[in-house]
Parts: sequence; structure tokens; C-alpha cells
Amino acid sequence: MNGMAMNPGMVGYPTPAGHQADLNYIMGMVDQLSAIHRQNEATTTGILDKIGQVQKKAASLQFSNDEIIGLASETFKNDTKNLEAELSRLQKELKEVEKDRDENWKLVMHGCGILADIRDKMHEFKSRTETDILAWHKSYRNQLAFEREQNLQLNNTINEMRASACRANGYLREMRRCITDNPEWHELRVQNAQFRQERRMWKRMALPLMPHDDSDFSDDDDLRNSKLQKLSEQTKTCNENLEESDA
Repeated sequence: MNGMAMNPGMVGYPTPAGHQADLNYIMGMVDQLSAIHRQNEATTTGILDKIGQVQKKAASLQFSNDEIIGLASETFKNDTKNLEAELSRLQKELKEVEKDRDENWKLVMHGCGILADIRDKMHEFKSRTETDILAWHKSYRNQLAFEREQNLQLNNTINEMRASACRANGYLREMRRCITDNPEWHELRVQNAQFRQERRMWKRMALPLMPHDDSDFSDDDDLRNSKLQKLSEQTKTCNENLEESDA
């Protein structure tokens, strides 16, 4: 939209794009009509001045009506020479003014249609914008409520997992306490440790050539189990090789 040139003191309104030329033509017609109006006003003022002069002169000399008519004829004698030409010119200008008036009226109606179309489009844009904003706010609120519900469910799940972990830890502590405080379990643990120590002692006595740091002499079950697993794998491999050689 283009900016429309306005007179000083008037508020400028946006001009629809593509209609600036029409509005400029309308403003030109308005200026032309204003100039014709000023010219007619000056002519009327001159006639009124001459009539005033005749009346003033007749009043000072106390003329009769016939004398006043004669005085007016003498006063307007010079102007009546071109009266017909002036009248013809004025009639021609009147026709042009009437034609311009009709064209200006058409332009004014066209401009009113343009302004009405702009108004309708602005109202439609405003309504569509408000509808879109309301729909966006509704969608945002729904999404926010959905996210809050998911966060609440996640927090509840986390709290349930924490409660389950706390209960499991409590059960483990109770089981350890039960095993530790039970004299029978304690006696079994002591006997198990004693028997394992005796077994390692007898194994060292029976195998004096094996190094003392061998895993067979360790009290760590993982080391012994890993060595036993390796020995079983080696034994299995040897048996397979023997079977292949026999075949």
C-alpha cells in the first residue's frame, strides 16, 4: 500500500496498491474545480463592486430609475462588448465542468468501492487472524496439558520405582540381618571357612611342587572356577583330537 499525499493538518491514510493514479487524478480534478470556483467568485465580486458603485453614485446624485438605468448602462458599456463571448466561454466551461463532475462522481464511486473492498478484506484478515490465534492458544494449552500429564505419570513411575527399590533394600537388609543374627547360619559359615582352609592345607601338603600362589590354593571361588573351566576346555579339546586320530 502506498502513502496518499494529503493537505497539511489532515491525517494520511494508506492507499491501496494500484489505485494511486486514480486518487491522484481525483485530487487533480478537485484542484481544477477549486480554481474555476475561485475565478467565478472573482467575477461575481467584480460585478457586485460595479453594482455598488452605481448604487452609491445614484444615491449621492439622487437619480431617478431611468437615470440609474442609463448610468448602469454607461458603467457596464465596456463590459457588454465581450458579454456574448464570455457567456459562450462560461457555457462551454459549464459543460466541461458537468462532464468532469460526472467523471469525478464515477471515480468517487470507484474509490468508495475500493475502500469498501479494503475494509472487507481488513475485517476478514482480522477475523482470520483472531481465529488462528485462538486455535493456536487452544492447541498450545492442550499440548501443555498433555505434557504435564506425561510428566506427572513419569514422576509417579519414578516414585514407584524408588519405593520398590527402598523395599528391596529393606528386604536385603532384613535377610542379611537374619543370616548374621541367626546362630545356626553363623556356625555354618564358620565351619565352611574352616573346612576350606583345611582343604587348602591338605592340598599344599599333597602337592608340594606347585607354587604357593597357584589358584588352587586360593580362597577365591572365581579364580578356581575359571581355572577349572580352562582345564575342562583343554580336556575336551584333547579328547576330540584323540577321536579324530583314531578315526
